[in-house]
Amino acid sequence: MAVTKTPRKKPASAAAPADEAKPAAKTKATPAKKAAAKKTEAAEPETVKPMKPAKAPAKAKAAKAVEPAPVAAPALPEPAPAAPVAAPAAKVAAGTPALSPLAQTILEAICEGRAVEFIFADADANAPRTFEPRHLTFDALSQAWYVWGWDRRYNAERHHRVDLLAEVNAVEGAGRAAQGPYPEGTPANQIGGWLGGEPIAVKATLLKQWVFAVKQAPPAFPNFKIEEQGDGQALVSFTATDLRAIARWTMQFGDGIQVLEPARLVDRIKQVGAVWAGRERAVAPPPLPRAAHRPEPTPEPRRGESRPHADAKPEPRPESRSESRAESRPHREHRPDRDRDRDEAPKGKAGKVEVIRFDRL
Repeated sequence: MAVTKTPRKKPASAAAPADEAKPAAKTKATPAKKAAAKKTEAAEPETVKPMKPAKAPAKAKAAKAVEPAPVAAPALPEPAPAAPVAAPAAKVAAGTPALSPLAQTILEAICEGRAVEFIFADADANAPRTFEPRHLTFDALSQAWYVWGWDRRYNAERHHRVDLLAEVNAVEGAGRAAQGPYPEGTPANQIGGWLGGEPIAVKATLLKQWVFAVKQAPPAFPNFKIEEQGDGQALVSFTATDLRAIARWTMQFGDGIQVLEPARLVDRIKQVGAVWAGRERAVAPPPLPRAAHRPEPTPEPRRGESRPHADAKPEPRPESRSESRAESRPHREHRPDRDRDRDEAPKGKAGKVEVIRFDRL
């Protein structure tokens, strides 16, 4: 008998789908690839050129996104060098003067335009008073705080040292002894010699050596204006209500200012100048006495002559000596007979002088 073996169908059937799957995948891929290729070929002339620059910004963006990483790393140690810079600032702050509570109260009153009441530590020497603060300064020489303004007790400008005060109390409204009338809404710390009473308009010409100093200083009066003119001079104009305060401010410049108006300010300055001149005459020292007669210097001795002694009396002149002798002789009457006999008498020889020697006893 002849046995014939037939191949199994299962493996054939299993391999068949695999074989079928492969050509199916190929058939599916090839049209997609062809379609993509066709699309790229169709889009190539339009899209290939812009694609290259499009990739460059993408790299730049990537680079920018990567750049902050290395920059952020050194940013962390930045506070370390800031520490030595802050150290000197701390030293300066430690050396600055502390604003005391009294000075703080005065500063708040200046900012708010209020008057304050001063009560001094030595109440017997300085009575309490209402004060209009204008300036608060720290002096380098005395290392102390000072307040400047209008003292209503004396109706004049005054400086007061803050550390000599015991209390600084706020004053409600204008306070006591406020000069008036003054416009409504006037700050209480500017009522005194600045805005209280009849206003006085002032104009003066300031010479050039004072123009810069006045510009740098705070305004001394309300509505203070300074306008430059030719030759470095400036025209100063302001308004105030106290003539004494205006005169004091004006006279501090000496001959460096010329007052134009008002006329009563000019008269006031002339009056003060006349009083000063009178005081200078009264205090002027007496005239010096005339210098005594000095002896004439002795002439230098000639060669071979000795210098006269300091105590030696000067010899009189020969003329004076003969005159003195003639005056001392007695006047003798002229007798011709006597004079003739004297001349005719024989002249005798001089007698011998014998010298006797004595021996010792």
